[in-house]
Amino acid sequence: MPKFLKQREKTNQLVKKVGDKALDLQSSSSQHVTKYVTRRAKNIAGARRFVAGWLGLVLLLSVLTLVGIVRVFSASQVPASASGGTYTEGMIGNFTNLNPLFGSGTLDDSASRLIFNGLLRYDTNGTLVPDLAEDVKIEEDRKTYTVSIKPGVLWHDGQPFTAKDVAFTMNAIQNSETRSPLFSSWQGIKVTAVNQQEVKFELPAAFAPFTNALTVPILPEHLLTDIPFDRIRSSAFNNQPVGTGPFVFSALRNEQGKEQQLELSANKKYFRGAPKLERFFIHTYPNDSDMAQALKNREITAAVDLNAESVKNFSKDTSIRPVDIPLNSGVFAFFKTSSPTLENNSVRSALAYAINREAVLNLFDTRYAPLKNPLLPSQLGYDASFSQSTNVTEAGRLLDAAGWVMQPGGVRAKDGVPLELNLTTVNSSQYTALAGELQKQWGKIGVRIKSQLLTPEQLQQTALTAHSYDILLYGISLGHDPDVYAYWHSSQARTNGLNFSEWKSARADSSLEVARTRLESVLRTARYKTFQDEWLKGAPAVALYQPRVNYAYHQNANGFIPVAANNASDRLTNVEDWTVVTKRVDQTP
Repeated sequence: MPKFLKQREKTNQLVKKVGDKALDLQSSSSQHVTKYVTRRAKNIAGARRFVAGWLGLVLLLSVLTLVGIVRVFSASQVPASASGGTYTEGMIGNFTNLNPLFGSGTLDDSASRLIFNGLLRYDTNGTLVPDLAEDVKIEEDRKTYTVSIKPGVLWHDGQPFTAKDVAFTMNAIQNSETRSPLFSSWQGIKVTAVNQQEVKFELPAAFAPFTNALTVPILPEHLLTDIPFDRIRSSAFNNQPVGTGPFVFSALRNEQGKEQQLELSANKKYFRGAPKLERFFIHTYPNDSDMAQALKNREITAAVDLNAESVKNFSKDTSIRPVDIPLNSGVFAFFKTSSPTLENNSVRSALAYAINREAVLNLFDTRYAPLKNPLLPSQLGYDASFSQSTNVTEAGRLLDAAGWVMQPGGVRAKDGVPLELNLTTVNSSQYTALAGELQKQWGKIGVRIKSQLLTPEQLQQTALTAHSYDILLYGISLGHDPDVYAYWHSSQARTNGLNFSEWKSARADSSLEVARTRLESVLRTARYKTFQDEWLKGAPAVALYQPRVNYAYHQNANGFIPVAANNASDRLTNVEDWTVVTKRVDQTP
């Protein structure tokens, strides 16, 4: 064999050996990897799955534990009112004067309640209690009242409140040049600042309801003393009032030509304690529908005096709470007893017997309480046994006895003259509907009624002042005290007088005179019962219902307490306790 062939054979054998060793090494490596890596990797994957499962379980237990803790913590807490936030009320109309000596209407009265205080106030139980006064002492003559001033009270500008402020306010009211609507209520009363902390009131005669007059808001003497009385009505103070009340005036803005917004901030130094609210707004609206829409859109917190239809529309909205506040007033149909037809007691009694109050109340979705008496059920001396009742048969009998005979056309007549009466009232949706109902009810007993609907200005000039009507359909304020002297005493049966029936009764006069000059509640009660008995027999009017004002507010608002009120502004009696913010706090063990 040639030499090169031998050499190739050796080379091939060497290559084969190297290849065999490489294969052996590859096989050995594969077995090693399988034994020490692949098999262990499977074990590692299993371990990872185990660890992941364990960690998941721990996480789940942690979450469940946390949820349990939160639940236990939440169960141990309750929602509670907190300070802060803004409360916005909606009202219809416009502000006329922010000085309480000249305010007219619910809007002005509401602003006064927020900015000013009186010496006394009515609390949430309707009880007369001290406000700026510390104490009231009544002398034995029952004509002298000495009021001690509460110390430490500050005006919003930081000046101290004193007895001089009280004397100045009353003197301003008593001066005819001031032209305050309160003028007539304060005539003949001497008011003197004894010192910085005491003021004395001297009455010409004993007057039991006098303390009710001490709720009049007090003005700052140091800001108004240099202004002549005849210029106070137009002074700059009226646009930037300074009071002692729970809220401080910030601004009064006119919006869109028809709406206004009164902005007030909390009086942090208020003597009854700083209000819980940070700010208070009153937003005015031109009509009921705009205000109702604003409440629905949550643009305002509450709406004052929505009509029955708007209140009904909120019945399905559980976030809005509508409440009716009874007013210390009454709506009456006053019979002018000096009219030729109505001077007959039988005719007046027949008209009273003919009234079905249930039908009247249905006009207003029975939101109002029926009234059958010249006094309110809440007043001293009220006695339900002297209430008017419905008896159409008796009404007919009385008219027959008085000579008013039913004619074929359904209208009674006497000596050829039909039984026809003029009813006068204000032209509003409520009174127009009421006049229509009375017209229908009296028509059933043969009395023809002609309704005269007037604007408020016309009513004041032609009806309330001149007493030009047969029947006046009108609402009067009765107040907390039962003193109704102004409405039923014969001395008030005159032009400009409030005895709209022009009713004269010596027995009623005597009862009213004694009841207002004695302080003993037992004696006053007895006298008012005598008056009610005489009123029922004389039938100078028919009592219809006690009106209410609706207050609708969102459920986040708290603290409002609906109590019987002299007017809608009395809703603000405890406004310093109102809130719109809530937080969760621990329950008291």
